[in-house]
Amino acid sequence: DGIRINSPHYLTKLKLTTPGTHTFTLVVSQYEKQNTIHYTLRVYSVSKFTFSKIPTPYTISKRVNGQWNGQSAGGCGNYKESYKNNPIYQFQLEKSGPMLIELRGPRQYSVGFDVVTVSSVGDPGSSGFQKKSSGDYRCGFTYLELDSLPAGVYNVIPTTFLPKQEGPFFLDFNSTVALKISQLQ
Repeated sequence: DGIRINSPHYLTKLKLTTPGTHTFTLVVSQYEKQNTIHYTLRVYSVSKFTFSKIPTPYTISKRVNGQWNGQSAGGCGNYKESYKNNPIYQFQLEKSGPMLIELRGPRQYSVGFDVVTVSSVGDPGSSGFQKKSSGDYRCGFTYLELDSLPAGVYNVIPTTFLPKQEGPFFLDFNSTVALKISQLQ
């Protein structure tokens, strides 16, 4: 783990103290991104190595543009009267497979979403669920990765933490299985 600095040059050294194969993950990130940055990575080693982008397992990506406004800015499940007014998107999976759902909203709002099972095909086994949450509400972005989502129909309810927080959002669906998405409300 290196020190995070905002410099055009950064050098880190990894000392391998045990023999054998080692795997490392390098993450390039920008704190509170303001602009797109372009960069070059150079890796030097006295040992043989491979350096490659981590492949994404997802072959299908679909984006939904939505917004919370007026009554549809219902807030999280703590606000039972207004939560039911949030936008609802329904997707259908023909076969079981992995799924990554991402929600991007205004940075000043804490966002999250729920995935609710409407129906599943066959016995979902241990990967079945009634409702899953994206977890803690986060500023402007959150996600939920499901390793093996059973075939079926699901509703996704994107929300801000507080009611009456209006603005646009993107809801991204990534899968290896064909899916159909529609807006219910």
